[in-house]
Amino acid sequence: MMSGDPAPRPRHVVWGREIPFRNPSFTGRARVLAELRERLAQDATALLNQPPQPIYGLGGIGKTEVAAEYAHRFRADYDLVWWIRAEREETIINALIALGRRMRLDDFHTDDRDVSIQRVLDALRSRDPFGGWLLIFDNAQTAAEVHPYIPRGGGHVIVTTRDQHWNRVLKGGGIEVSEFEPDETVAFLRKRVPGLVPGDGVAADDALKLATELGNLPLAVEHAAAYLTETGMSVAEYIALFRASASSVVSEALDIPYPQAVATTWDLSCARLSGGAKALFRLLAFISPEPISAELLVQPTVARGLPTPLDAVLSGTTTYRRAARELARFSLIKMDAARNVVQLHRVVQAVTKDQVLRENPDEAAKYRDGAHMLLAASDPGNPTRDDSEVPYERSRQHLVPSEATRSGNMDVRRLIINQVERLRIRGGYTECLKLGQGTLELWRNLFGPDDRQTLALAVQVADTLRARGDSDAATLLTDDTLARLRENYGEEDPVYLLCVRNHSISLRLRGEYAEALATVQDMLPHYQSVFGPEDQVVLQVRNSIAINLRCLGRYREALEYDSDNLHEREQTVGPDATDTLRSRFGYSRDLRQLGRYEESLDAIREIGRILADKSDAWTVFRLLTHNDLAVALRRAGYREDAVRESVRALDLHNSILGPKNRQSLQTATNAINDHRAVENLAEAQSLGEATVDGWTSIAGPGHPNTLAACANLAVVLRLRGNPKWAMELNERARAGFVAQFGEAHPSSLVAAHNFASDLAMMGEIGRAREIGEATLTHSRKVRGDTHWFTLATMANLALDRTGDRDPQGAQALREEALAGYRDSESPDHPDVRLVLQHTRVNLDIEPMSD
Repeated sequence: MMSGDPAPRPRHVVWGREIPFRNPSFTGRARVLAELRERLAQDATALLNQPPQPIYGLGGIGKTEVAAEYAHRFRADYDLVWWIRAEREETIINALIALGRRMRLDDFHTDDRDVSIQRVLDALRSRDPFGGWLLIFDNAQTAAEVHPYIPRGGGHVIVTTRDQHWNRVLKGGGIEVSEFEPDETVAFLRKRVPGLVPGDGVAADDALKLATELGNLPLAVEHAAAYLTETGMSVAEYIALFRASASSVVSEALDIPYPQAVATTWDLSCARLSGGAKALFRLLAFISPEPISAELLVQPTVARGLPTPLDAVLSGTTTYRRAARELARFSLIKMDAARNVVQLHRVVQAVTKDQVLRENPDEAAKYRDGAHMLLAASDPGNPTRDDSEVPYERSRQHLVPSEATRSGNMDVRRLIINQVERLRIRGGYTECLKLGQGTLELWRNLFGPDDRQTLALAVQVADTLRARGDSDAATLLTDDTLARLRENYGEEDPVYLLCVRNHSISLRLRGEYAEALATVQDMLPHYQSVFGPEDQVVLQVRNSIAINLRCLGRYREALEYDSDNLHEREQTVGPDATDTLRSRFGYSRDLRQLGRYEESLDAIREIGRILADKSDAWTVFRLLTHNDLAVALRRAGYREDAVRESVRALDLHNSILGPKNRQSLQTATNAINDHRAVENLAEAQSLGEATVDGWTSIAGPGHPNTLAACANLAVVLRLRGNPKWAMELNERARAGFVAQFGEAHPSSLVAAHNFASDLAMMGEIGRAREIGEATLTHSRKVRGDTHWFTLATMANLALDRTGDRDPQGAQALREEALAGYRDSESPDHPDVRLVLQHTRVNLDIEPMSD
């Protein structure tokens, strides 16, 4: 390296824990590996931008082994190698989120799973912080399901699949993996079986006969090799035993290639197992082919209710490990001691499950029910707690494969409801709706649309639809669910009360704040009676009451609710818990609306610091706090800082949530004011016009947030010399607010304040003064004499009194305003300088909370 050259960045290599250990018995496949390498690394310039390479072939043919061997063989070429179990979408998402943790990405956390996934994919595309990477999507079912999670460029992707029709989606042909060549089978057997030494003609002939008998199917050959190694049996004896057992029937409906060979080798191995190992093997077949945690299996309390000898096997760690090791010796399962999980090959799992179902349906039902009992018993029972993530992740991937979604067991169904709620809380809306909506339709058919747990699940699905932005669908589902709960279970039912809370949120989203407030406030005693006065559900309801009060301009009452909630949550769940931060957030907004700007700014800064210390990603909540930081900075007079943070907040919202998202539009509505405050009027007008259009399209022209955007845009238009258009917009906003909330609502007062400025610029001083006098009267009563907005109204009215030939009245009002500013916490605020310069002060409207 020449002097002055920058030092190379230290190489941090990531090697995924899910990558199978290198198989010392790996044999053959030279053609497949060579072709795969050639396609992925044709030349140096193409090394990091090759299209995804599918490896396709029948189940049990060895696709996974080929992909794993490639990863090990060429690992030195990559900074990151990551294995993704791709049989279902949820396992893909889990793997990508785990990858995000290992990549040590800035601002990465898992509180918003959908956002976190995009953060990972963006980092891979940009090759930051890893220059060269390899992702392996193992056992993908369809191209459509995997395609959204494949980064476009930046590295290499391998996909193993049984589906060969991927060309249209992935823009490239695949590589077929077929059976072993006979000489490859012989070579594999010689590596695995001690008696089949090279150079022994008889042994070579026996190995070739066995290869023919097994159809050169790698999975069957693996089972046979393990059996021969474990028992010491000769190849000739094994072939005879294999032929004698090959009459066992395998379901013709089973969509598994070579089922007879797999079933026969499996049957021979099972005949040598102890009773406990065989029982464990059958139980695993009814859970899933995904890795299964020992913590999920070894639950002594549940084990007592399982059939013998499974009860003894799962009664403790020692008995469980003894049985698991026995299965591993016969290659019936794979054990990963580091992660403490076991896994069946999916072909073995399918054949085993099929055989048990056909031969002994009653026994199959016991194993299936046992699997469901273990899953249900793993439920921590509180999806809102931050420390419940690990047990929920442990069981969630097994719910659909184990058919737990079809179970009538109330504990199993409760687990599924909690899993849906947990996914929503963590921002995994895609996974949440896939599990929730599919299960909801199933339960309606199995248990009826009025079944209580079906309705409990509907409450969670509706909440997720609303969180994702589909408020119309959420409202329809909530209204239907609420009516069924009221009719069948009454108004004291806990599920009904949860649905009432959701109904109030739907009302709030429509701008019906008074109705939303009455809905939850009237029911608060019921919540306290049913859940207990300090339960988190009750605190959530009190939080909803505070939001509605704030929307109605009743800030002091909102502050009381938020302050009480904040204190209670600090005591019960801790000062840094997400729910506590939400209460602190509401508290900071109340302070700001009450004119306590510096206190509000301190509160929102504290939230941001805690979120940064927790390394939270840009979740919906963190994005919202960033928006409020910009607003708080502007209110406190730090306008340059405010516009900088506002621009960043809006960019983040648009890139993560999209510009048509309601929260993105709230951020844009505030950003209009930030650009205007620093006299960036062209940008403010352009943004204002787009924001008015956005609110109109999703909420309607009369929604309070649409009117707020109109009012903020009107100020910009007046400052750009278009008072007539400004006056039209302001009058529209003022009339809309007055019609919905009355003349004394804070938003009505701001619109009236700015409308008076429009009139003054148009030369209608008398009318401007008339509106200003009425606005000041209301503002003194609603906000108080020393509120910043009241002082601004005084200052502007003083100018209009002067113009209306009332100098004494103007002087008295001006002196009162200046005295109020001098006694404030920020006497050098930019608004004070405007008043001293006899310049009008413009006010703005924050959009209502959704």
